[in-house]
Amino acid sequence: LEWVDINPSTVNAQYVPSKNQITVTAAIMQSPLFEAGVDPAQNFGSIGAVIGHEIVHGYDNSGRQYDADGNKRVWWTAGTSAKFDEKAACIAKQYGALDVVSEVTGKSMAKLNGTLTLGETIADNGGLKSAFRAYQAYMKTIAKPTYTKEIGEKLFFLAFGQTWCEKNSDAALKHNLADVHPPGKYRIWGAVRNNDEFARVFNCPKDTFMNPSTKCHLWE
Repeated sequence: LEWVDINPSTVNAQYVPSKNQITVTAAIMQSPLFEAGVDPAQNFGSIGAVIGHEIVHGYDNSGRQYDADGNKRVWWTAGTSAKFDEKAACIAKQYGALDVVSEVTGKSMAKLNGTLTLGETIADNGGLKSAFRAYQAYMKTIAKPTYTKEIGEKLFFLAFGQTWCEKNSDAALKHNLADVHPPGKYRIWGAVRNNDEFARVFNCPKDTFMNPSTKCHLWE
């Protein structure tokens, strides 16, 4: 077995468009992202969303430029590409309106760069939706669930949020502002704000920050 792109001891998962290949390392398949014996909602909400994220990278603003064999070429119709760009622009604008706030002073530091982070935010949104659908499908095979449907679905989203739970210094946030990955808090907020199932599960009031009337839906 040859590990070329990523070491198995690295806690990470990745998609390589030139190979059309997803790698999930051994190191990431452990607590708190995955643990045998815990409620399915926890695993689907954490490692499930991570795997979904990597799958959707194959159809983000970069991955979509590669075909099934990893060749970079135009393989979508002009109409499909135009519709994708329109929906992707919604996500870029929405995230770009988010204020990144200091966890030390509570003051705004800058706006998130919605264009820089677009590939990751597309993957976050689509990955969360995919993982939730997979969780719902899996639970239909369970004769006697541990929890009620409502509790299980809430646990799923809580597990997703805990995946990106972090504490940042101002220096760390400044560094993250130049990265393609938004800080954890904004990854959570962005994905759940666009998720109709999240609003339903937690009964979020309409036209609020966590359940805006205008949502960005790219991959349904």
